[in-house]
Amino acid sequence: MAEGMDLEKIGRYQIKNELGRGGMATVYQATDPNFERDVAIKVLPRAFLHDPQFRQRFEREAKTVAALEHAAIVPVYDFGEDDGQPYIVMRMMSGGDLAEKLKGGSLTYQEAAKITERLAAGLDAAHTKGIVHRDMKPGNILFDQYDNAYLSDFGIARLTHGSHTLTGENIIGTPAYMSPEQVQGEKALDGRSDLYSLGIIFYQMLTGDTPYQATTPAKVMMMHILDPVPDLALVKPDLPAEISLWLQKSLAKEPDERFETAKDMEGALHAAAQGRSHHTLTTAPRTAIRETGAVVTQQQSQVQPPSYGAQPAVATPTPLPTPLPAKSKRNWLSFAIGGFILLGIGAIIILATAFMGYQGRGPLAAALGPATSTYTSIPSTITPDLGMTNTPEEAAAEVIAGVSPTPTEEAEALPTNTEAPPTETPEPTATSTPEVPTLGGADKIAFINEENIWVMNVDGSDLQQLTNDGTLKTDLAWTPDGQSLTYISGKCVWSAELETGRLDFVACFESAEYLDSFAISPDGTRAAISVNRALYIVPYDINLLKEIRYGPHLEEISECPAFAPLKNTKESIVSVQRVRWSDDGEALSLMVLAALSGVQGDIVQIFPIGDCETQPYRSDEFPSARFNVENYERSPYLQNFGFDGNYIYAITSYTRNDGFGQLYLYNGDLHKAEVDANPINGECCYRDPQFSPDGHYLIFAYQPFEAGATTELYIVPYGTIGTGAQYQPISLPDGFFTDTRAKPQPVFRPVSGSNE
Repeated sequence: MAEGMDLEKIGRYQIKNELGRGGMATVYQATDPNFERDVAIKVLPRAFLHDPQFRQRFEREAKTVAALEHAAIVPVYDFGEDDGQPYIVMRMMSGGDLAEKLKGGSLTYQEAAKITERLAAGLDAAHTKGIVHRDMKPGNILFDQYDNAYLSDFGIARLTHGSHTLTGENIIGTPAYMSPEQVQGEKALDGRSDLYSLGIIFYQMLTGDTPYQATTPAKVMMMHILDPVPDLALVKPDLPAEISLWLQKSLAKEPDERFETAKDMEGALHAAAQGRSHHTLTTAPRTAIRETGAVVTQQQSQVQPPSYGAQPAVATPTPLPTPLPAKSKRNWLSFAIGGFILLGIGAIIILATAFMGYQGRGPLAAALGPATSTYTSIPSTITPDLGMTNTPEEAAAEVIAGVSPTPTEEAEALPTNTEAPPTETPEPTATSTPEVPTLGGADKIAFINEENIWVMNVDGSDLQQLTNDGTLKTDLAWTPDGQSLTYISGKCVWSAELETGRLDFVACFESAEYLDSFAISPDGTRAAISVNRALYIVPYDINLLKEIRYGPHLEEISECPAFAPLKNTKESIVSVQRVRWSDDGEALSLMVLAALSGVQGDIVQIFPIGDCETQPYRSDEFPSARFNVENYERSPYLQNFGFDGNYIYAITSYTRNDGFGQLYLYNGDLHKAEVDANPINGECCYRDPQFSPDGHYLIFAYQPFEAGATTELYIVPYGTIGTGAQYQPISLPDGFFTDTRAKPQPVFRPVSGSNE
């Protein structure tokens, strides 16, 4: 524990044990008593507080990083200062890091592409907000218990930038993964530097080694600038040719010749991994290496993909000298001199270290020194490094805690051209894996805020933003396997994959006036679709549905004539707006638009599916004659309804703010309702009620009946409604549901849908 701090507590967090200690920070496993969850806390040295501007900068950057809500970025929960010691609270990552994973050998290109695409999506979210990582490396890529990859350590360079008393230099990063412009200390780095580093990591995942190997970190840094981009086809000739082209573009020496954005990089790799071309890969990077003298060695302007399979690999043509590119930003002579100076400094430091036993504490050693020095990097989320070397035991503990080893240890681990006896590394000490909280048979909740999908654990932890498109979304639901969410946007049904955030359309109906509901059966074999208010039951076959463009086509593929479309006894089409399946898949509960006392209004009707051949009968409907809904005669509208899959329903009236109203509970077994069911102090207003998978809990959005009231999400035990019990909302960051007409649409994910 840091000197002067309580050995048992940091802020409100109860310390369990120390996970790792480095020159930059000490990491603890702790418990958050407010949420009863384990967290990782990084405690920064007091030396930061000697910088008069640090407190302001720390708070600003910590808030920025904490706002990076994305499925592929390690969440930052909290930050603060305790007894003069700044600290950062993060999610506890239990799956180790990529460096540890690669000790078991290289990955297939499908595995590497999957990880890289997910990380690129995370980088795109960060770059969109103007945040550059600056220290992309395997040790900063962490995994959760489901083996999902996450980016960690955002914000380190921004926190340390300008604190020359702390870092001593502006060269920040890890030599094996630094972009050419990063090696040269360019201050105006943009996201394309991170894309270069991600390309290096992709190469390492496929081959087991980084592309540039040398005996000293300084030489490795120069190779990023001077050596040609490696030809992946020569190392892995069995890969699709498009992947080699993708890597060439990713590792282009000039930023302008790389992918413009991480999103472009992700899309191109997704296509390349499937052997498809992509518009960003029509040409290879123009310059294969940077300026080394009066001329620049250049590859062919059009890269010809090598042959694969039975064909021998095509040899790379001998590069031809070409004139210095007109767009070159540096004078070749100054660059060459700078390179020799850089190598010279490294050599001087090596000699000094050998002669004096120097341990790499000076600023130049921190930037360019031999393998016994450290490099400015962050062992975990947004914590800078002061240049002190971890012991192997400490490094092992950091890997377990989701904290990367210092760059010194990574530099020492680089293969060299000299044979040396292997260094024994102690086995990491195992730590317990935090359990994912479950409630009511669910482990996660999805909801919509500002027209984007967010996902969190049922206790409000691990809040992540899944989409960034900001398009209007309705009818949010989990797929039966729990791996994706479906929703309606425009005239299309879309899916959002939980692991990657990838969006894809399920079906589009260009000619439709209404596309109201899409619901997959619990067994995942059928889908109920309401197009132009007509309900169809069709096979849930993605490839088949993607070919459908018009409502009548659904009738052609339906295997359920009685629901192709659904008609009432008068042979008129039932106008369906919402669909809910029963747990056994044998009945549908529908919110329909019907004639009520001379006007059209909403009612819920229940139809057994039966054998799908005969006209279904309506087994129940409400509220109509079953119970009264406030102002229903004048405004016979229902905002939404929830169904426990058996007998219990929760519906809301349409009172204010585009759908908030009174909450009503209906028992379909007894045909009785609770009309005074408002659980929050007996007051209005509610929307989007949905049951937990086991039916014991109800989640809903609540907004007090007052001007400008804030909307909140609540989970309440169904059996306690009406007892006067007091409930607390789910804790969410400020800024959620600021629109009084927000439509959160929260939905539980069944535990069985997780990939445990």
